[in-house]
Amino acid sequence: ETVNGIRKSTYSVKRGAQWIQQRNILHRAVVSTNCAVAAPETLYDIPVSNHGARVRMLIYAKKLEDTVPIKSPQELGGIKSEEFLKLNPLGKMPILTLPDGTAMPESTVILRYLDKKYSGPENPSLNPTQIEARARSDLFAQVIDSYFTPIQGCMYRGPMDAATRAEQVKSITTYFDVLEHLLSDKQASFSKDSVGPFCAGETPSLGDIVAFPTLVFASWILPRKFEWEDIFQSRPGLRRWWEAINDWEPASRVKSEIESALQEWDTSGRWERVGIQEQVTLLDRFIW
Repeated sequence: ETVNGIRKSTYSVKRGAQWIQQRNILHRAVVSTNCAVAAPETLYDIPVSNHGARVRMLIYAKKLEDTVPIKSPQELGGIKSEEFLKLNPLGKMPILTLPDGTAMPESTVILRYLDKKYSGPENPSLNPTQIEARARSDLFAQVIDSYFTPIQGCMYRGPMDAATRAEQVKSITTYFDVLEHLLSDKQASFSKDSVGPFCAGETPSLGDIVAFPTLVFASWILPRKFEWEDIFQSRPGLRRWWEAINDWEPASRVKSEIESALQEWDTSGRWERVGIQEQVTLLDRFIW
């Protein structure tokens, strides 16, 4: 008797030998104390990292902390260390190391990678499936990344002359208004059926995740250091978004992490050290 033209006895022997070989390879990989066990995917980041906070939100939302542990870059010697720079020559956070030892930089790339890899029937993607909703999510994120985050450092970095800082702080008002437009104006939503409160509909999406950490920085710093009374004043759509996303546990957790880090900055005298506290007193020359 033959199977696919091979005598059955010969076929069985070959199949049995292949199975034994595969079993032995698997056994050695799992059990042997001499084998190298592949490391899990690991996110290298710190609590005050704006872009890293986005990835942490997704990890918390998808309950991936056991699958994708979060470690400090200090475990590699810091972001300027030789070991870290081998993973990302730019020396930027966050980075995601993969089981094969390679590294993936850039928060947007990491977000989409983890969201795609760990999505399924019981853990749906945070990237909307409906095309208009996905466009709204992408646009919300694009506004943050193209306009807001490039000048975000004006709230806490130095050195920077007072005129430049005042101009950049002033521009934040415009970006808040754009976000308000996207959240409140039906014509800007690509769909008259869009109900919110999130940027793409009734549930959080990647666009919300990208925007949230930047708004945490702004909501904490602007009233305390630049004497803004209420960043959500006359912006009901943005206020509704802010209140809704703060009720989402992954977001509230990241907010707590960022605000604790900002409080540490404050205690260490960061705003005095970079000259912001002195510049803000120049009210006769600049409007903050």
